[in-house]
Amino acid sequence: MYAAQFALPVRLIMRTGEPVTEIYSAEEALDLLMAWPTQEGPIFNRALESCLAASAEPMLAEDARRYFVAFANASGLMARDVPLDSLYENGELKPLYR
Repeated sequence: MYAAQFALPVRLIMRTGEPVTEIYSAEEALDLLMAWPTQEGPIFNRALESCLAASAEPMLAEDARRYFVAFANASGLMARDVPLDSLYENGELKPLYR
């Protein structure tokens, strides 16, 4: 098990018609980000920085997950079966930035 394991995997559709890919840790997210063809922009940069930080400090894994989800959403990768209630806490949208 990875030290920077996500509480819930991030479910992605990398290509139409392919099975869902699940990302379970900051390290796996970092691998995907490092292979991403367009490595620029504030959303990409924040996801990359947070996954790097979580790799060094596992307590930051859920922050990394949140920023990676923002990147996946912006990139159109999120699987449509992701439960929306995972984005909410106490009836309010979880903050992306703290």
